[in-house]
Amino acid sequence: MRRLTILFAAVGALLLVPAAHAFANETVEVTIKGTGSGKAFIDPLLEGYRGTPEINCTYNSPGPATGVCKTEMSDEGEGYEQVIISAKANPGSKFLGWTVQEGAFEGCVGTFPTCAPYSEPGEEGPAKITAEFALESPKFPLTIAKTGEGTIVSSPAGITCTGAKTGAECVGEFESGKTVTLTASPATDYAFSAWAGCLEHVGLTCKVLMDKAKTVKVTFIATPLLTIEKTGSGGGKVLATGISCDESCSKASSAIKTGVLVTVKVTPAKGSKAAIFEGGTGSASGCSGESCIFTISANSSVKVKFDAIPTKTLTVNLTGPAKYKGKVSGKGIVKGLYGSAINCGAGCTSQTESFFSTDEVTLTAAAGTGYTFTGWSGGAGNCTGTTNPCTMPTSADKTLSAEFK
Repeated sequence: MRRLTILFAAVGALLLVPAAHAFANETVEVTIKGTGSGKAFIDPLLEGYRGTPEINCTYNSPGPATGVCKTEMSDEGEGYEQVIISAKANPGSKFLGWTVQEGAFEGCVGTFPTCAPYSEPGEEGPAKITAEFALESPKFPLTIAKTGEGTIVSSPAGITCTGAKTGAECVGEFESGKTVTLTASPATDYAFSAWAGCLEHVGLTCKVLMDKAKTVKVTFIATPLLTIEKTGSGGGKVLATGISCDESCSKASSAIKTGVLVTVKVTPAKGSKAAIFEGGTGSASGCSGESCIFTISANSSVKVKFDAIPTKTLTVNLTGPAKYKGKVSGKGIVKGLYGSAINCGAGCTSQTESFFSTDEVTLTAAAGTGYTFTGWSGGAGNCTGTTNPCTMPTSADKTLSAEFK
């Protein structure tokens, strides 16, 4: 019969862990080291293993070990003798792994929590194994306090906070010293607004150093839709926050953050009257006449009416015995822009052009060498007598004659 003696030793601030297998009269010693705490115990593996009470030794830093850490075991027959040594860390500690210092302990390697050492017949000498434990890094909670609707995800994983929820899914635990990156994604009809509580943040990302429990605030703002629609026979340009609707555009929309002051500006195209706001809906319900300024807080729409300026005709006739030797020229002017033109001469004795009813035309009569311009007839404004050049409004259809002799 062979006898096996198992010893456990706690060294300094080390943690005690289970033993291995050896031959008759051999000593197996397990030393536990590290800063953590845990439990070491031995269980029988083979049927021939008998007469041994269970060893249950615990260690709570800074120690010492407690319980029975020495026993005698017997094995009937020849061949291998083997025991299982198990290491179990206490909460807050972790098992780092085995180290074989002496003896045939090929089954005690790495970080697997059980060690199955053995020795073959003929091998002698003590066996020594070390099991190491360490304190785990503490974990701290990271809480997301969210306003509005959107999604927050963390890297490393741990938080996926969606929609308008702010419950358990918006809290994660992360190891002390870790830097956690949060990424925000606004929900439909919302826009990202701000972070608070970040170590640093750029746009939709926020970094948090987990050196204690942290709370990060993120704000999503509702983005109601503003719609601009143009009506009427005229045209023009409409500008507002997020909207630029030119003459070719009839309707345009843009999402705008709640609380933004919106001013709708209109510019009539040439030939159109000043725009009129025909009223609005939502936050723009007060838009009317020529003014449209409001603070948006709900889906809103505005109708802008552009009416075309009516046109009138001007007919210029060259008369008199020298009508073929005269010339009349002039341009209509609308708000500083040149409109239609009159250019009748060198064989032309009559020309008709259309002008805006708000226009006016400046005309000049010129006679050829040896001939004379003798005056206007049928005109308006100061286009009478021999005033040259002269200016006349085109608020009505007109016929103007220029006489040459």
